[in-house]
Amino acid sequence: MAETSNSYNPKEIETSYYKTWEERGYFEIDGNKSIQKENKNFSIMMPPPNVTGRLHIGHALTFTLQDIIVRYKRMDGFKTLWQPGTDHAGIATQNVVEKQLLAEGTTKEELGREKFLERVWKWKELSGGEMVSQMRSLGVSPAWKRERFTMDAGLKSSVKESFVHLYNEGLIVRGNYMVNWCTHDGALSDIEVEHEEHQGKFYHMHYKFADGSGQITVATTRPETYFGDTAVMVHPDDTRYKDLVRKKLLLPLLDKEIEIITDTHVDMEFGTGMVKVTPAHDQNDYEVGKRHNLEFITVFDEKGILNHHAGEFEGLERLEARETIVKRLDEEGYIEKIEDHMHQVGHCYRCKNIVEPYISRQWFVRNEIAKKSIEKTNEGEAQFFPSHWINSYNSWMGELRDWCISRQLWWGHRIPVFYCDDCNHEWASLEDEPTDCPKCASNKFTQDPDVLDTWFSSALWPFSTLGWGNGENGENKLFTEDDLKDFYPNSLLITGFDILFFWVKE
Repeated sequence: MAETSNSYNPKEIETSYYKTWEERGYFEIDGNKSIQKENKNFSIMMPPPNVTGRLHIGHALTFTLQDIIVRYKRMDGFKTLWQPGTDHAGIATQNVVEKQLLAEGTTKEELGREKFLERVWKWKELSGGEMVSQMRSLGVSPAWKRERFTMDAGLKSSVKESFVHLYNEGLIVRGNYMVNWCTHDGALSDIEVEHEEHQGKFYHMHYKFADGSGQITVATTRPETYFGDTAVMVHPDDTRYKDLVRKKLLLPLLDKEIEIITDTHVDMEFGTGMVKVTPAHDQNDYEVGKRHNLEFITVFDEKGILNHHAGEFEGLERLEARETIVKRLDEEGYIEKIEDHMHQVGHCYRCKNIVEPYISRQWFVRNEIAKKSIEKTNEGEAQFFPSHWINSYNSWMGELRDWCISRQLWWGHRIPVFYCDDCNHEWASLEDEPTDCPKCASNKFTQDPDVLDTWFSSALWPFSTLGWGNGENGENKLFTEDDLKDFYPNSLLITGFDILFFWVKE
């Protein structure tokens, strides 16, 4: 059948109508002003998609559901805000641009920090623009004139305001803690680690008694870390090893003495009931080490290269060294057997590198900051649908550890902390470029090189987009002093249960 001039052309028709709706301001908070009811306000914050690629089916589903609700609320006379925007996605975005540079035969280090950031901003304009165009093609109706980006000038000010306030209240601290460490991307939060089943090996190793009276056998999935062992532990109720407690052992190949200790963390029914303790490279061992005041020995550097503690294996990459180390142990009679073993292994959510428990000096938000959120939620100020999901929320929030917020990146909100070269004073500042040290007036100081976890700025999204902390830097002048009163707390969040702890917990 021949096509007629009356045929429906969705691309032409939908684009034309959408442009008209947007130009007439139908999606803005005053788009339905003629029917707005007094004191009837409604707001949804669009979880800002990362500027790392294109929208996927999850975005399409979420935006469709949100669009249905906000259109209904507008027709029902509510002053309605659906806040749009995009997220700078620190690790993901930097990885994309770094790969582009490598393909061109160069690196970010060769470019330098300033030139590299210029390159990322150019890529962001291209990628972020594509996603916004896709949203318009979907036909969704957020308040486009209020579009924000997590690194626009106003939100940068908001992030600083929040950081400096929490820092001065003692809720943001810096210290050496066990963190999730990617040898490519640096420190990661718990939610940035993806655990996958991995077919590995169980290496059963002999540790000889220092007095020459025999040996014991322990098993490990990571033999390359045994150089950092500072004890072997058994359960205090395990009668099999009662007479061995406090006896000295020698580490294979090194002949370094360690001691057999007792701790209730040991599962007597698993394996031999004897567990080696590597406090600097295992989260559970880290806690055991603190309880027993053990030495914390880090056996590889930030790039995963074994150091002097590894003896003859110094200079090898930790995973690549595994086979070489096991071969040498076997040659010297320290390997009893090797078994196949299926276990969970953490991977970096972006580069898929195997994540290591690693002690590093980082910035943390103290977990006590979550107390008010838990209290207010359980007092009914926030409701879950279905209601049983509050149990998962409480379980997660109640077990939060201090949140590692520093990232070893160049792309992101740089940590606003400065260190004086002359008097060693440390301070957080709202100024981009302070003129002198507030303690000794020296002009010799440096800024912390790290940036904040992407989720730090995302956590502020529900109110920073409404003008909180934007100061005079707000690029988008549409928000007013009434916005926080009218639209915060937000009215509704539509999300999948799988990102309950990424987004809702904030």
